[in-house]
Amino acid sequence: MAQNITIKFALEEDDVAYFRKIFRNARKHAAELEEKEIVGSVQALIERVRKTRKTPHFVREAVRVLEDLLNMLQDEDYDLPKAPRGEVLGALAYFANPHDLIPDQIPGLGFLDDAIMIKILEDEFRQELWGYRQFVKFRSGAEQRPWTQIAKSRLPERLAERRRKIRQDVDRKKKERRFVWW
Repeated sequence: MAQNITIKFALEEDDVAYFRKIFRNARKHAAELEEKEIVGSVQALIERVRKTRKTPHFVREAVRVLEDLLNMLQDEDYDLPKAPRGEVLGALAYFANPHDLIPDQIPGLGFLDDAIMIKILEDEFRQELWGYRQFVKFRSGAEQRPWTQIAKSRLPERLAERRRKIRQDVDRKKKERRFVWW
């Protein structure tokens, strides 16, 4: 009978600082890369994770964050503003580096460093991810009859209004987070 085992570990302050340093270096490196190259590298990682038979479940779960970040960049309706767009691209540049900490080919562990970095990105972009997910949820239920001409004509305006409201909420949440001292 199969059994789930929970393994938890905490990254100490020095460990987090180490990963954040790698993250900052990747951001600097991003300036040298084209958006298409970064996006392609992240898509390739997602594909490798999905195709690798022995990829742990927690890694597969973590990759969903990368998918949301990519979708946020590419979603024309959401139209991510220039500053957060650059931040997301800079963060995703880590995955454009073929020489990460643990080679992906090592069974069971190869994606561990990627999963850790994804968790750091998830924390870093918590508000942006929240906003995008709110927008997607709204859009998916925005019109009861999207095939009608009336619905088609008013949807862009409704999406634009929701996007403005969400951006305000995201910006407010980011500002509040800067002043948290714990």
